[in-house]
This record gives sequence, structure tokens and C-alpha cells, in this order.
Amino acid sequence: MSGCKDCQIAQRRIVELEEKIALLQFELDSLKSKMYKSKKIRPPKESPPINNPPKKKGGIFGHIGWFRKKPKRIDRIEDVRIDKCPNCGSTDLNECAHIEEHIQEDITLPVTETVLYRRRHYYCGHCKKIVSSKGKDELPKSYIGPKAKSLAAFMKYAIKISDRDIRTIFRKVFNLDIAISSIAGFKDQIKVKALPLYEQLLESLKQSPFIHADETGWRVDGSNHWLWKFSDKRISLSHIDKGRGQKVVEDILGKDYNGILISDFLSAYNKINARSKQRCLVHIFRDIKKVAEYWCNDKEVLRYCRRLKKILEDAILLHKEYLNKEWDERYYSKRARLKDSLKDFGFPNPNKRILKRFAKRLERHKDEMLTFLYEKDIDYHNNHAEQQIRPDVIFRKITFGNRSIKGAENHSVLMTILQTAKLNNMNPILTLEKILLPNKGSPFSKILSPPKEKDIAGYIDTAGWPKHRTHDSRLRDLIPSPAY
Repeated sequence: MSGCKDCQIAQRRIVELEEKIALLQFELDSLKSKMYKSKKIRPPKESPPINNPPKKKGGIFGHIGWFRKKPKRIDRIEDVRIDKCPNCGSTDLNECAHIEEHIQEDITLPVTETVLYRRRHYYCGHCKKIVSSKGKDELPKSYIGPKAKSLAAFMKYAIKISDRDIRTIFRKVFNLDIAISSIAGFKDQIKVKALPLYEQLLESLKQSPFIHADETGWRVDGSNHWLWKFSDKRISLSHIDKGRGQKVVEDILGKDYNGILISDFLSAYNKINARSKQRCLVHIFRDIKKVAEYWCNDKEVLRYCRRLKKILEDAILLHKEYLNKEWDERYYSKRARLKDSLKDFGFPNPNKRILKRFAKRLERHKDEMLTFLYEKDIDYHNNHAEQQIRPDVIFRKITFGNRSIKGAENHSVLMTILQTAKLNNMNPILTLEKILLPNKGSPFSKILSPPKEKDIAGYIDTAGWPKHRTHDSRLRDLIPSPAY
């Protein structure tokens, strides 16, 4: 009998060790995927036969072609006449009635404009002082004008080129010689002027009915920091902080947010008091795919993964079906069944350590996964925040972060201004110029007021982005499309 007991103990020990190995392999591959890019070996393409050349690839299915529109104005008209035949050189030419018109657009290299402001002084008999005023587009005590400073900041943060290259462009194209240290000073000046506007955008963002939130790693003078992105369809706010916890979110949004917070499953968002929350379902699909790959021989685990995936897919299909429709009794009944199926969803074997993570996550966030079925115009994914944080990630790839806290502050403020201008289809250089010249008015006066329902209906922003951009390849591979 002792031998049978020893065999049973050994068998249980083998099962435990197999689960530990699978868990460690799962965590190891997760870390590798974060640190290293996947190098997929593609099969070699077969060379096409010489007699049958390959057909030219056409446009993407459903892609609308683009054609250049006729310019609204003609700046210069040039009559092209000839005195002799270009073929034989004969001068015996008779002009025909037919005239062929050809419109061509080109650029004119800019010319640097040097302005001498001669400020007249006057004696005011009322206040008994000598007074004067500023000229148009004049920056006091500055040798470089607002257009050049705005263009330099735009090139740095939107085009993502170095200060040295900016200096080269200014010298070769504009014939304007600027020191590299002066370009850094331009960014500091714009940041100081834009800081009050940055605070106003933050306060306006807090009044939004929904906010997308995301974060990514950042380096400041070699130390680890985090870049946070909070955005709706009007405002995109950047913030660089040393922490990645709940305190950062509370400092930005406050302890109580009267809206819907759309985010991933980071624990920093768990204790934020919001009217409602929506967790990104794409993260759930990715985790389900990983678990199914590692437990491909466990029928119990695969059955669990298929069932959970089916519930979420049905919810997404229901959301897409009623995207531009009014909710009816059929919608309400289907939504109730989906909620009940997710509420009663159980786990087959809680002893499997990888599934424990799903058990805890689903138990903690089951009320935050189907919010998009109860709130109009709310996405089931956090793709908008990831698209907003993408320019910062590209900037980090080129510059490796910032060298100082002041540089991080400049990045937060200026990227907020530029990305907010892009969301509202505004001229970014003119926006920065208005910040340097307060007499031209606030560039975001239209969006600083609380958003109206008609402005955010269907997630259509003023820049004309399409509704629910789920055509992204990362989402297309994980989320099914409705059958048409």
C-alpha cells in the first residue's frame, strides 16, 4: 500500500511541476515579447514564371482613390508661345484657335523677412507716464520672430528631427542662421506661454463624458519615468511622471471622475472613482490566445477559452450591429443574456496557475467589460489612446527620451498642443504662433467649453476620423467582423 501512496504522491508532484514549468514558460515568453521584437521567419517567395509576369497589386479593398483637385486660385498665368517650329525650325507659323491648359503647383522658397520696429513713445497726460506699444507680430527682446520659433517647435515634436537638422534647414532653405542653443530656448519660451492653456485643456478634459488612458515607458536623464496619455476626441493630454501608480491618475483626473474611463487592466485604474469603466477587450483576446497555445492539449482549458471568447465576440457583434441604430427589445434581451452568461461564468480548474490570473481578472472586472453595451458611442477597445501615444513612442525611439526635467515638461506641454491641434484639424504652426502672440486670441477657444453630445456622437471628431477604427491590423486579427 505504501508503494501505491508513493506513486500517487509522485504523480501529483509531476502534475504540479508541469504546471510550474508551463507558468514559467508563459511568463518568460511574455517578458521576451516586451523586450525583444519577434523575428518571424517568412517562407521564401516562389519566383514567378518569366512568361507570365506578376499582376500589379491594386488598392486595398474599399479604399477610396485620391485625385488632386483643381486649385481654387491661379497665382500666375504664363502664355507659352513659339517663334519657330520645334521639329524643323521653320518660322512659317499660323496660330490656331485651340489652347491647351496645364495647371502645375509648385513651391516658392521662402524669403527671410527682417522687420525694424520703430516704437514711438508718447506722454500720457492722464497717468503722467511715457508709454509705447508693441508692433504687429513683435516679440519684445527677441531677435527671432514667432513664425520661425513655431516652425522650429513643429519640426522637433511633430516631424521629429534633431535641433542640428533644424538649424541646417533654417540655414539652407530660409537663409536664417540660428544657434542650436537658441532652438532649445524657443521650446522653453513656447512652453511658458502655453502652460496656462495646458491647464485649461486639462480642466476641459475632466468634463468630457469619456476619457481614454494609456501609459508607456520613458527615460529622463537615464532614469525610468512614464509617459501618460489621457484623451478624448477633442483633447490629447501628455504627462511625464516618475510613477506608474494610482496617485498619478488621481493627480490628473481627480479622485472622482464623472465619466467613463476606458483603459487596459493596469491596477492604477482600479480604485479611481468613475461613473463607469470600460476595460480593453483586445487585451483579453491576446491573453486567451496565449493560454490556448500553451495548454493546447488540455481540453478543459481550451473549452474554457472558447466559451469566454464566444461571449465577448457575441457582445462585439451586437455592438457593431446596433452601431447606428436605436436600441430595441431585441437588443436589451441579448444584452441581458450576455451579462448573465459572463456573470455566471466559472473556471473549470482553479488549480491551474495560469488560469488563476484570468479568474482574478474576470472576477474583479466583470462589471467593467460590457460597459460599451450600456453606454452609447463607447468603444470596447483602447485603440484611440494607443494611436495618440504612438507619436511619443516614435519620438522615444529616435531621441531615447529627454535629458532633463525641463525637457520632459516641454515635451508634455508641446505634444499636448500639437496633438490637440491635429485632432481638431487645426494648423499646428499657426496654433503655436497664436500662443506666442496672445493678442491673436486663444487657439482652442472652441474646444475649451464642455463638449456637446452632437460633437461626440458616433466618435466622429472634427478632424474627420472614421467611426470606431477597427480596421487596424492588430484588431482585425483578434476581433471577428460581422457577416454581411
